[in-house]
This record gives sequence, structure tokens and C-alpha cells, in this order.
Amino acid sequence: MIPAPELDAIRHSPLLAGVDTRSLHVMAGVMTAETWRRSSQMLTPGQSAERFMIIVRGRVKIVCSNAHDGRELTLWLLGPGDAFDVVSLLDGEPHSVSAWALDEVETVSAPMSVFRHWLERFPQLRKSCCRYTAAQVRSLTALSAELALHDTMTRLVQLLVRHYAAGSAASPHQVNLIRDLPHEELAHLVGSVRVVINRLLARLRRQGVVATGHNGLSVVNLQRLLWLADDLHPAQVRRVDAAGRD
Repeated sequence: MIPAPELDAIRHSPLLAGVDTRSLHVMAGVMTAETWRRSSQMLTPGQSAERFMIIVRGRVKIVCSNAHDGRELTLWLLGPGDAFDVVSLLDGEPHSVSAWALDEVETVSAPMSVFRHWLERFPQLRKSCCRYTAAQVRSLTALSAELALHDTMTRLVQLLVRHYAAGSAASPHQVNLIRDLPHEELAHLVGSVRVVINRLLARLRRQGVVATGHNGLSVVNLQRLLWLADDLHPAQVRRVDAAGRD
């Protein structure tokens, strides 16, 4: 059974949204907690159909890799409350992705077979899982479109917008999960290489759009960033613009 702090942490996961307390306690009685070292591989393609994990603390990247040249594309960047691997949960087959810890990561997990049983047993969990899966499919659709239709600068700018969060008067606007990632990791998120990202971020700094420092990467000119991201869906621009005015 997972400890109470971990149960409290995952209670707010979008995957468990609306699941009643009694059902959560049933699930907690089966789940196990685990801690992963930074940079450790948490999941191989062959293991993806064995256990279903929910992140309690830290960040995890889900990647596809080229076995010949080592190049990576990060499909999802996950944080607390996120879960993996949804594809294997739904079809029961191994998935050609791997999971790596970007920080020290805490997870809770249960066997895939048990989680599938819970989907049948707890209707609200099933509904939340459908919504969560739809969101992941949408993010893959967006990534596919960006890789096919946009240049690297546009992809980088859109990455910054997606992870934008309004800061306070005392702190700059942060870019959440990507704020302190090495440039090589940013390159994996947009299908590029580190040297290109280095050059593009330097250009954005010269234009006064972003800044880097001991707090990591931050947005200092939201309007300029949105102007550069003129291919964004208008609703997304309005949402981010409103956050910047709060």
C-alpha cells in the first residue's frame, strides 16, 4: 500500500479526476511506491506493457530513439500527476518508447492487468482515462504537424508558449517543465539538435524575448513571443495572453 503523502499527491492527477475516495483507497492498497535516480531509465520498450506508473514528483520524458545513430525525439514531457504508458494500457501490447527520469522521480504503480481491471470496475476512472488519453493524442497530433509544417524556430517558440506560466511581480515568467532543461533536451522536444537550439535561443535573447539565469529559462516579452508564434490557434494565444495580464 502506498503511503498517505503519495496518495494525497496523486489524488489531483488528471487521470484520477473525479474518482471517489473509497475507490482511491482500494487502488492505493495495491499500488507500490518507487524512487528513481536522475537520468535513470525507468521503462524500456519491452517493459511498457508490464506496469502503469503515475508520477508523484519530478519530470519524465517519453522518447522514441534511433538505435543506429542515437537520435531521440521526445513525444511527451510529463510531470507530477501524469502517467505512462497509456498506449500499452489500452491495447495490452509493448510500445516502442522508453521513459527516462529528468530529475529524481517518485512514482506509484500497479500491474497493467490490475489497472485494466480498475478501468472496468471504476467508471469515473475510465472516463478520466479517456480524457487524459485524448489530450495525449492531441499533443502528438500537434507535434506531428509542427515537425512536418514548421521550421525549427517556430517549433521552439511554440514549445515556449505551450509551457508558459505567468510569474509574479517578484519573479519572471517561467516556462514550467522546460525551464532548466539542457539545450540538448530542448532539441529532442522539437526534433532538432543542440547546436541549432543554442543558436536560436541566442537570437531570442538578443531580441529580448527570453532570458537565462540561475532560475533557468524565462519569458521576458510575452507579446513578442506570441507575435513570433503567429501560427498558433487563436484560442491558445488568447489563453496565454490572458495569463500574462493576470
